Amino acid sequence: MLFNEVLSLIKLGQETQNEEGFPVPGQETSRDVFANEKSIRGNEFYMAAQSGYTLETMFEIHSLDYEEETIVEYESKRYRVVRTYERKQEEITELICHAYGSELIS
Repeated sequence: MLFNEVLSLIKLGQETQNEEGFPVPGQETSRDVFANEKSIRGNEFYMAAQSGYTLETMFEIHSLDYEEETIVEYESKRYRVVRTYERKQEEITELICHAYGSELIS
């Protein structure tokens, strides 16, 4: 299986507080990995829509490359990882994502 796309996996650091008690966002760390972009399966797309989420894309990466990152950046667009699925025999992890910052549908 060819992994011919490059995406960035982003992990957010721990949030802290400044002297006045206001939250200070944690530092982002990013690293590039090879991946395949895939379409969301129809059943999963509709199940997510019933829960108020719009799933947009899925990425397959090598399981060894995934370290519980919660944000993916691909082609200058950020996605939030909603769910992961590990295909152990193939050593592949699927990252099911929706647009970063998109809220639940009202």
